[in-house]
Amino acid sequence: MKSVLVVDSDPITSSLTAKFLRNYAYEVQTAHDGRSALNLLNHPVYDLVLVDTDLSGMSGFDLVKMMRKCYIEVPVVFLATKDDQVTRIEAERHEALCFISKRSDYINLPHILDRLFYPFLTA
Repeated sequence: MKSVLVVDSDPITSSLTAKFLRNYAYEVQTAHDGRSALNLLNHPVYDLVLVDTDLSGMSGFDLVKMMRKCYIEVPVVFLATKDDQVTRIEAERHEALCFISKRSDYINLPHILDRLFYPFLTA
């Protein structure tokens, strides 16, 4: 079972995302801000961090910068409400595996993650 850390400052979105992914057999933990996420990333091993670009306190991009400074090399997927070119370019600059729009791609989230984790199954 693949483990995912969901980092989103909106508790409703965080809870729904966790339930959604658990229904597709993912092991999920949540964090509501960058500091909590960094604390969780120091201990258990995650296969992926799913992070909102707009966190309270620090942005999702800042969180990824901090992860890299701390040598936390977990793959990252950005989940964003803002689906504009600037945000997508910033996600690419942070070497995200993928950029997922909450508005248009969210419903396909488990399938997108399946393709990232198991590309040989969807080829």
